[in-house]
Amino acid sequence: MKTPLAWRNLLHERVRSGVAIAGVAFAVILILMQLGFFFSVEQTATLIYDRMQFDLAILSRDYLHMGKASSIPIERLYQAQDLPAVADVSPFWIGFSLWLNPDPASRQRRSMMLLAFRPDDDVFKLGDVNDRRTDLKEVGTVLIDRLSRSEFGPHGPGTETDIGRTPIRVVGEYTMGTGFSADGAAITSERTFRKILPIVPQSRTSMGLIAVAPGSDPAVVRQQLQKLLPDDTQVMTRDELRSYEQHHWVVKTSVGIIFGLGVGVALIVGLAIVYQVLSSDIANRMPEYATLMAMGYGRRFVSGVVLQQATLMAVAGFLPGLTISYVLFKVAAAGAHLPMHMGPGLVVAVLVLNLAMCICSGLLSLRKVNQADPADLFV
Repeated sequence: MKTPLAWRNLLHERVRSGVAIAGVAFAVILILMQLGFFFSVEQTATLIYDRMQFDLAILSRDYLHMGKASSIPIERLYQAQDLPAVADVSPFWIGFSLWLNPDPASRQRRSMMLLAFRPDDDVFKLGDVNDRRTDLKEVGTVLIDRLSRSEFGPHGPGTETDIGRTPIRVVGEYTMGTGFSADGAAITSERTFRKILPIVPQSRTSMGLIAVAPGSDPAVVRQQLQKLLPDDTQVMTRDELRSYEQHHWVVKTSVGIIFGLGVGVALIVGLAIVYQVLSSDIANRMPEYATLMAMGYGRRFVSGVVLQQATLMAVAGFLPGLTISYVLFKVAAAGAHLPMHMGPGLVVAVLVLNLAMCICSGLLSLRKVNQADPADLFV
């Protein structure tokens, strides 16, 4: 039999089919957006570290994540420097203080992340930062992340305001982002950092960034440093630190968990919508399915029609869902300053999930098809 029954069924009940396709599209949008946010959590977890130059990092045993790095004695960096395989060690400070919105109509304060280093150290991979390192040597100068939220007010070069109770002047901007750790960030020198946060002891730093000597294996140097340094510190390679940060934000925080659960909810919503439509369609077509069986077509053939119908719904709903999601990705990336990218891998993964969702709905609906009895035609 060459008649495309599944396609004819969809066209015959266009309103019902339209509702099903809209439901599938809605589920696709939910899945894509939740996965987009979920993967952005993973990417932003290492956003700052990926733009810094180091092979190893000396961290406190109490290190939780970059925003809560705790501190270590700066003496640990000098001890690490004595190891022949260590080429250079740079202290790095992380803190938070209140930025005063320079807009006279607002004058509100908002927490800003502060990243500090010694301007003579080669810490960042960002050209906008390296070109302004000399300017940062002047106490009271900072560089502001262009991706800081608009609530901070105007912060272009030349802006003068306060961070904490310290007057500062913006001497430049850079583009990096902070992800979910903060709403805005500023890079400054060690001297300005200590002036803004005088509570930070002179003898401590948030972490030490290590460049190993050419030809040295960072993993081997890490083991040597871990044996050399006291138990109040830990040493991680770049890859270990990246994995740690991603695991923390994706698994241990509510942010990653919420977006992960959102994907499951979207699948359940789509499955329920398609199941209801297919079940209703089968119930209305029970005499037709019984007639097919009376004509000699087995339950396998009829079941195939239902599964084909579910697959057609999946494909028809995926395309508009993908188009709308693409627009929403752009809006979310611009508004939330998150790295949301709709790559081929993500599109294929959602297509597979969507097909699986609709086919599962079709399989659940088959029990109604099995109730079709040719004998009912003669009752």
